[in-house]
Amino acid sequence: MTNAAVDADVRDYDVGVFRQLNDFQIARGHLEDGRDYVTELGDVICHYGMHELVGVTLLHKHFEIADDELVVREFVDNVSYMKPWRIDALPRLLPYLWKVEIDDGRAGYFPLEFVEYPAQIRPEAERDLQRLRASSAFLAAFANKLDELGLREVFGLAHLRSRDGLVIGEGETLLETTDEERRILTLRPARGSEVEGLDTTQTLWIYRPAMSRIGASITGAVCGLHCAAHCFVHCTAHY
Repeated sequence: MTNAAVDADVRDYDVGVFRQLNDFQIARGHLEDGRDYVTELGDVICHYGMHELVGVTLLHKHFEIADDELVVREFVDNVSYMKPWRIDALPRLLPYLWKVEIDDGRAGYFPLEFVEYPAQIRPEAERDLQRLRASSAFLAAFANKLDELGLREVFGLAHLRSRDGLVIGEGETLLETTDEERRILTLRPARGSEVEGLDTTQTLWIYRPAMSRIGASITGAVCGLHCAAHCFVHCTAHY
């Protein structure tokens, strides 16, 4: 724990922050102790009216990267590919995942992964990020709640716009496979029957205000292990 943050801002990319993330299996273990707190985090998001902009993500990594690399999500023919790019591509990319660090009463949100958005989505994504950067009270409150719960290494913020490059049809879910040797994650729509029976772990929580409480988790994504592949599916969770 640290002293409470009285201010907060969004920082520049730091590869060292990404490298300190837990591997997926370790993160999955920490989730068991933190799962009961995701509604408290959602309460903060909903209290500040940020539920349409961001959700809570389980912090983890699937592979290592070099000093001059960052992880980028791109969209090609309704498939999303996440892989290392050279850091010199940074000016044309937008962040979509952040980890919180608190130092001397100031919370810093460090970007972990980036998106190359399709042209039709990018303007809205840029407006969202401008709003997030300007929401210092929310950023400080969310950081303080993570710190209070001892979960700064477990959960972070995710920009919900990052899913908009994929179109999910009726009865479909999102299936992610990992090629660890080539360091490529592939995320694509798949029929629900492809992921039935898999051991899955929820990795994204999305919220909406509810009359009975400030915030309620309604949906998200889950990640599971099956034959060395990771699977993401949309699910509904009630708290």
